[in-house]
Amino acid sequence: MLLASDGSTMPVLEAILRTDLQVHVLRQDHMAASRLPTTVTDALQVSGADRIIVRRSCLINSDMVAVSANYVVIVPGPAAAYGVDDVQMPIGYALISRGVSQRRHILRAGLTRWPDGRLCAAKAYVIVIVDRPICYIRESFNPNVIPPDYFHTADSDLQWADEPEHVESGPDLRQHD
Repeated sequence: MLLASDGSTMPVLEAILRTDLQVHVLRQDHMAASRLPTTVTDALQVSGADRIIVRRSCLINSDMVAVSANYVVIVPGPAAAYGVDDVQMPIGYALISRGVSQRRHILRAGLTRWPDGRLCAAKAYVIVIVDRPICYIRESFNPNVIPPDYFHTADSDLQWADEPEHVESGPDLRQHD
């Protein structure tokens, strides 16, 4: 259900786990879209000359356990207009709080690696407002919380090819253009 849902993930996870979750932004970098694979730039309909925001975050429970590890690519202009660039609020809740009608288009669901190397369930999708994709999100789910047992995959299928080749070191949580 979690991987097939085209709705907001956080409420589904909160219902499954019967607990509130919070977003924790680990880092946020501004960079040229040209540094991203075409998988992401095509999905977001941006050119290499455009600037984008790459955010690393996780959803955590009250015990500070990461339930998901999230890789988010944001188109800055539209994202700012809808509050998606706010690092303090989960993206889905930011849109809901503003009454923004949105849809999510799932691009892929399957397996990848959790940060410690274990297999984990994951899905990637874009959030579309009106007809404009505003962010690409890949959510990887903690295998202790969401078991990846129902997927069979080859090692070559674990490579999602959606991340930049190199990210600058050091966190940058400032909101700037």
